[in-house]
Amino acid sequence: MKTVTLSKLRSSLDSVLRLVADGEEVQITENRKTLARLVPPTPENPDWSATFEKLDDIWGRKPLPGKAGSEIVSSGRR
Repeated sequence: MKTVTLSKLRSSLDSVLRLVADGEEVQITENRKTLARLVPPTPENPDWSATFEKLDDIWGRKPLPGKAGSEIVSSGRR
C-alpha cells in the first residue's frame, strides 16, 4: 500500500488515481495520521461460485434452516 500526504494528493491527484485504477491501495495522511484509504473498485459482476461451493461444504447440500423464500413471500402477500 502506498502512502500519500494530503498536500501531495492535492498536487498530483491524477497520478494517485492512476495508481488506484491500476489496483494499488493508497493511504492518505496528514500530520502522520491516516485520513482515508483509496481502494480500487470491486468488479461489476463478482464471481460468487466459490462462495456457493463453501456453503455446500458447510451445509452438505442440506436445506437451510427456516422457511423457504417462497413461503416468506407468499405469507407476506396474504
